[in-house]
Amino acid sequence: MKTSNRWLRAGPKFFSSSIRNRIIIPYALLTLVLAAFGTFVVTQLVAGSVEERFRNQLLDSGRIVSDEIVHREELRLEVERAVANTIGVSQALIDRDFEQLDRLVSPLIANNKNIDSVLLVDTQGKEVLRLQRQFAVPGSPAQTDRGSGADFFNWWAVANVLSDPEGDLKEVQIAQDPNSNELIIYTIGPIRTAEGTVGAVLVGTYLKHEVELIRELALADVTLFNEQGQVVMTTLVLDRVEAAEVFQDFTPDLFQKIVKLGKDVTLLDDIEGVTEGTGQDVETRGKNYRLAYAPFMLRNRVYGVYSVALPTNFITDTNNTSRLWLSFIFTGGVIAVLVIGYLISQRITGPVVRLAHTAQDIAKGNLDQRTGLKQDDEIGILASTFDEMTAELQKKTAALREEASKLTAILNSIADGVIVQDLEGNIITTNPAAEEILAAIGGNLIHPQSQEEIGEASSEQSEGQSAQLLTRLTGLEFHESRRFEMERRVLSALSAPVVTLDGEQLGSVVVLRDITREVEAERLKDDFITSMSHELRTPPTAIKGYNDLLKMLTADKLTERELSFIDAIDQNVTDLLNIIQQMLDLSQIDAGTLGIDQERENLIDIIETEAGQWSAQMEEKELRLRVHLPNTPIWIEGDEERLGQVMHNILSNAYNYTRPGGTVEIWLKQDNGNVRVDVKDTGVGISEEDQRFLFTRFFRAIHEESTFEVSGAGLGLYMSRAIIEAHGGKMWLEESQLHQGSTFSFTLPVMAQTPAELAEDFVKVVES
Repeated sequence: MKTSNRWLRAGPKFFSSSIRNRIIIPYALLTLVLAAFGTFVVTQLVAGSVEERFRNQLLDSGRIVSDEIVHREELRLEVERAVANTIGVSQALIDRDFEQLDRLVSPLIANNKNIDSVLLVDTQGKEVLRLQRQFAVPGSPAQTDRGSGADFFNWWAVANVLSDPEGDLKEVQIAQDPNSNELIIYTIGPIRTAEGTVGAVLVGTYLKHEVELIRELALADVTLFNEQGQVVMTTLVLDRVEAAEVFQDFTPDLFQKIVKLGKDVTLLDDIEGVTEGTGQDVETRGKNYRLAYAPFMLRNRVYGVYSVALPTNFITDTNNTSRLWLSFIFTGGVIAVLVIGYLISQRITGPVVRLAHTAQDIAKGNLDQRTGLKQDDEIGILASTFDEMTAELQKKTAALREEASKLTAILNSIADGVIVQDLEGNIITTNPAAEEILAAIGGNLIHPQSQEEIGEASSEQSEGQSAQLLTRLTGLEFHESRRFEMERRVLSALSAPVVTLDGEQLGSVVVLRDITREVEAERLKDDFITSMSHELRTPPTAIKGYNDLLKMLTADKLTERELSFIDAIDQNVTDLLNIIQQMLDLSQIDAGTLGIDQERENLIDIIETEAGQWSAQMEEKELRLRVHLPNTPIWIEGDEERLGQVMHNILSNAYNYTRPGGTVEIWLKQDNGNVRVDVKDTGVGISEEDQRFLFTRFFRAIHEESTFEVSGAGLGLYMSRAIIEAHGGKMWLEESQLHQGSTFSFTLPVMAQTPAELAEDFVKVVES
């Protein structure tokens, strides 16, 4: 009896000993009871065949797609037979009687609205006649065009049909039509006479139209994949970028596993070895879809894999119906929980409300407020601790305000604009100079470019110029200087991280400076250089021409010394013209219009030619020139003259800045689809402080006295990098040390060679 009384007294005391016991335990008990009851009810009412019915509907849609694919192929095959068997077509094709072919074939495509294209080709695969509907207007009348002569023999299906000795082979191919640039699925058959095959007929439908028609019949979205797992055509999403993201789990391995299943439509969870959930469900435009897959087969040949997709809201709607009945059951339980919870909360919310009001006042800045609660439970401990924190906060706030006033005074005195941002790019503070710059921005903001280049850029539209500038500044790399050009104003922006003493990054600070006048002066200088370069070309050209004429007319009358004077004139005029051409090329580089005539060239021939031109000068200066080249040609798509200019500039530097007795080496190697060229010398080298300026215009590194007499405009490396980058390559200084030499390197993409070209190169190597 005493034990029972003890438990009766301990129970209320336990529940009132802490706020946790007074709130959590009653609610936990009620939640457990309701959860157990609700789980039982849901299990009994919702369990059923909803998932199985959805699964069957998805598989039925897949079978409809499969049947319709076969039906559409039969339709194309029927039209193909009609064209091939029409009396007079074969003879008209032999005679190239376009009017007769048009009269015979046009009614066939006109009577078949589902056929979009009919092509007639001769025995060489050359297009003779084309009847084709417009892609943008389905069902429009077919337009008749005389054969463009386009070569279809490179289509494997056309080649197979025309090469079949029996003349009864039919093929199907999905290809991009050269006339419309749209994917068309063609059924291809021969056109024969008694003497044999005289051509072929291609009957096709636009793949997109066919997929959309199948979608309407199957009442499900259809997607077609190729063997690389890429989306060829789909009705589920609108563009290829979104399609690649939605179907990212569909891989070539998954493609092969589906193909091995044969013609059956299947779900991925039925395929052995496929990870659960992979490619089974996708989400796009706020909806979830379940997919089923099957091989895309025509004439017993696999052309891809297609999927059918149905929204899973079928399951959701059914479950919602079941939940409607459950809502009545749970409503009573929820009301009971709310009533009981309200009664319990009334006992403990008084101190909590007082604490909350005090916290709200402090949040508004009234740091003189205190809770004044004196209790022994958790709320009392929280209140006393809160009061102590408030007192400490009051002291810290006073100190911070004093520091903030000092920092504000310093920030306001800075002439440049300063913007401080957090990690998300939100502005924390600005100084008056920055606010003045942002307020003065007018016109359209131009895309920011590097410090070295400010060219013309496309304007962007947004809500406001200041908002555009702030968006650009958020993406600015640390310690990176960029320029932002508006219609009448140019700003220079430099970003640096804001880091605490512990190394934690709080945000970034951006310094803005108005450099409109400096940029305008730079542009005027560039325009002046370009204009003067054009004007200066005319006199030296005339001098060179008359000098050549003088040498030609008086060569047999002048002494050797007098002829050397004419040669000196010619050499100096040529040097002057080269410098003027460099200035013109410089203006083209700055304008982004550097001319590159790309043709198929052997890079080895270019290097050997340039090395041969320098060999005599190298030998005269007692320099050893070593060229290490592979035996097989390396083909690139490039401008022979421009690439020769690059090699000339690099070898010229190696020649000028290498002492007699030194070595210049050229290495060439091929790796990962690129060819790399290294030019190494044992010259005077380049200091570390000069290396970062090497590829800037008009820069010449300072060397020892022995190389002071070397002349030049400081444009060789700048223009060489521009030429290499225009070819899709890269150029850099691999290494350089003072008094030990330098190595300059560049890479270029290599052209892919056909088997015939590889065989030809092999024969040349063997013969040599």
